[in-house]
Amino acid sequence: MPFYPPLPSTVRAQAQKQRVDAALFVTFGFKSLLVPPNQPLRIWEGDGLLNREGKDWYGIGQRQDGSGNPLQSIDGLEQAINGTAPQLTLTLNGVDAKVVNAARKDAEADEIEGRELKIEIGFFLETPAAWVPLDNLLEVGTWVMQKPSFTAQNATLRTIKLPCETMFAQRSRSPFGMLTDRDQQRRFPGDRALEFIPKMIDRTVTWPEF
Repeated sequence: MPFYPPLPSTVRAQAQKQRVDAALFVTFGFKSLLVPPNQPLRIWEGDGLLNREGKDWYGIGQRQDGSGNPLQSIDGLEQAINGTAPQLTLTLNGVDAKVVNAARKDAEADEIEGRELKIEIGFFLETPAAWVPLDNLLEVGTWVMQKPSFTAQNATLRTIKLPCETMFAQRSRSPFGMLTDRDQQRRFPGDRALEFIPKMIDRTVTWPEF
């Protein structure tokens, strides 16, 4: 029986000593499905709009200071083995205040925490005219997004860090056992007791107040 390697076009291009590039493709399953018509937000490590496998991927572009791609790092991109649950952290570095403000609003509206994030990798054949896609996207894994954090590098540049957990992280927790508005709505539909929690991030509450 013949053996057919995964990513045959990519392997063939590599064997022919052609230049093959790789890029990450990230799908954000935000609560309100930001990109019409009711699709998750899909970005890729590159510039401009790219259609791959019938889906539109938005290029993440360049840092505001022009010194590279803002998707600075994805730490913890590894398999969960031996019962471990490694945390993944996605870092956007060099973004402007407009991006940070939009992310803050999404966090406060419960758009991010508890939603799925999927990472795939795609390969391209580099030619003088363009990057030519090779094979289908290869899924690396799916994670659950947590609360993002925001820091300022200077007056114009900002950093966003988005921690994510694997499905194994909450394996010991009972269903709908998180102290979030999302799980509270599943336990008691219509109850508003926990909807204020995202708005309390980085805030100091004094109680009692005389």
